[in-house]
Amino acid sequence: MIQISVPDYNDSITEVELDGVTYFLRFSWNSEAQMWVMSIENAYNDVIVAGIAIVPDTPLLSGYRSLAVPAGELVAVSPDGGNAIGRDALPSGDVAFIYVEADEVQGYVDGTL
Repeated sequence: MIQISVPDYNDSITEVELDGVTYFLRFSWNSEAQMWVMSIENAYNDVIVAGIAIVPDTPLLSGYRSLAVPAGELVAVSPDGGNAIGRDALPSGDVAFIYVEADEVQGYVDGTL
């Protein structure tokens, strides 16, 4: 499991290596909807998927498996079980943005991790 830092900007790109593959994650704060959204780009900056709503405690990639998304799973883990993620929660780490590696996904789903 890897924790991914989200910069304290309304729009940012973070380079990460997930299961041995380089991706760029774009994090954007939508002030009108009061929510974070994410896009995933490959190492050549080609957009794989855009506009994923970052919902707490929900696997974010399950609906995109037909695309070249990372093999594991991205999850925003909220310690209070809330339904929304505020503007400051991801950058401050109050809500942890994690990547569960492909070989750990089943253990995460089963609750054994």
